[in-house]
Amino acid sequence: MRLSLMITFSALAGYFLSGSTPNAALLYLLAGLFFLSSGASVLNQVQELRLDALMNRTQYRPLPAGEISPLHATLLSVAFIGAGSWFLQLIGSVPMILGLLNIVFYNLIYTPLKTRSWLAIVPGAIVGGVPPLIGWTSAGHSLFHPSAIFLFIFVCLWQVPHFWLLMIKYGKEYEEAGFSSISKILNELQIKRVVFFWGVCSSLFLLSFPFFGFVLHPFMLVILLLTNLFFISRFYNYLFREGNTGTVRKAFILINMYAIIVFIILTINALIS
Repeated sequence: MRLSLMITFSALAGYFLSGSTPNAALLYLLAGLFFLSSGASVLNQVQELRLDALMNRTQYRPLPAGEISPLHATLLSVAFIGAGSWFLQLIGSVPMILGLLNIVFYNLIYTPLKTRSWLAIVPGAIVGGVPPLIGWTSAGHSLFHPSAIFLFIFVCLWQVPHFWLLMIKYGKEYEEAGFSSISKILNELQIKRVVFFWGVCSSLFLLSFPFFGFVLHPFMLVILLLTNLFFISRFYNYLFREGNTGTVRKAFILINMYAIIVFIILTINALIS
């Protein structure tokens, strides 16, 4: 539920970043993204039923716990994906096609690849970057607009530290269940360095907004700069200065809150411009 809401929120940000005002398309977008994301998540749990049963983190999900059968879960997934596609096609063919292509990337490419290569993060990052594009095109704007590309790149960059922070905490558990993990080739400190590097890249990339057609209000620019400085400072402290195990969780929460705040800043800027 939380993942589906986060994905829906990112699409909502993409819609408002275009400068569009609320109308019926916004309601169809919210319903469509929520149902599509829910359907993809259910299908993912059907696909990974055997692996989920092997991990403490996931063994109490409804499928491995025996609360629902794989058949019923598959039918539920089909119903959700069908409902989501129907809502998006009410907006237009581009949002619907993007939504279905994301299902293909997530369930048919990313999910199987997770057991074969730690580079599964690449299609996984693309999956995370598409919902804001669906929101953008739902507002009637071109998929290839520079501002849409800017938003897509930022979300793709953010996905990498978001995912690899989980690997610091659950890497060994993922490996024992049969997933491929970056912890097979890097130790915890090395993963933290990679995570911090990608986090800084995400932060610095935001400052390239003039090259993508964004015009930030001076006040919102100051807020964005202060947000970036605070994020990099706290992120570094959580990863390298504070020694307790809870700091990885704090870093995970921080990078998620950072993305949400960035979306809010850019959305407010679009509405006041």
